[in-house]
Amino acid sequence: MKADICKILDIKYPILMGGMTLISDSELVSAVSNAGGLGIFATGDKAQKGGIERIRSEVRRIKTLTDKPFGVNIAMTSPVAQEIVDIVCEEKVAMVTTGAGSPAPYIQQLKAAGVKVVPVVPSKKAALKMEAAGADMLIAEGMESGGFIGKVSTIVLVPQVAAAVKIPVIAAGGFADGRGLAAAFALGACGIQMGTRFMVCKECKLPAVYKEAILASDAVDAVVEGSHIAKAVPHRSMKTAAADEIIAYELSSDATVEHFRELFDAGRVETTGNLDKAVLGMGQVAGLISNELSAAEIIQGIMEEYYTVVKELTV
Repeated sequence: MKADICKILDIKYPILMGGMTLISDSELVSAVSNAGGLGIFATGDKAQKGGIERIRSEVRRIKTLTDKPFGVNIAMTSPVAQEIVDIVCEEKVAMVTTGAGSPAPYIQQLKAAGVKVVPVVPSKKAALKMEAAGADMLIAEGMESGGFIGKVSTIVLVPQVAAAVKIPVIAAGGFADGRGLAAAFALGACGIQMGTRFMVCKECKLPAVYKEAILASDAVDAVVEGSHIAKAVPHRSMKTAAADEIIAYELSSDATVEHFRELFDAGRVETTGNLDKAVLGMGQVAGLISNELSAAEIIQGIMEEYYTVVKELTV
């Protein structure tokens, strides 16, 4: 199973870095790819400045920092999704991951340019739709993950999706070590995607106060905003004053989704070091992260632990 993803994506190890808005920049992406995994650049949202030219510039910068494959993440709700797809094709990026909608309108263009299409799916139903649309692989992401989440846990979602589709499945949500990689293979996946683990990475530009907070967090400190208000997509983040305020607001009798989104968007923009005002996507796996390492050290450590775990299981 491991060989599937490594051969398809031309990478050494079956480890992907999730595309994290305001976090997955050229330095972090290239570091992960240079370490044998696959870095994924987040094209971002309205919180980021520079628009299309920033995206093209970052993609070209990644190509100067690594000669290894890397990916680009595109939200299908982006008003410039078509322009991003055009850049990906023109720059010959290895693959794209997609979320917040179906990439079906762009699949033919992407595949004609040799770009692998890998949608992130939160359910078996979505997985079957994406396979039928022509996806090359899928990322089955459980609700333990940081950022926008679905309703099914990783340990149930991954084997359900893997059994339902014929294309390779990558597991996401709750992975940070070699034990997790071994578990992902056992569940039917051919690799893992990690976000929170790479946030506490030497090449990640997050302010130290955020990294320290992640290291101090337990699984229960990853809270969910948006699960109690209609038309909002649930989002898992670190427990902060801002996150608590948003959750309290959505539980109030006069809450509106419009003001909820204003509070939420304001918190997501905050990555300058003011932890109290931040809505920082963080998965429950924070409870398994105890140190800051380089991307290469993270990936090598995972692979070494994986082989140890597999050996112990087969004795």
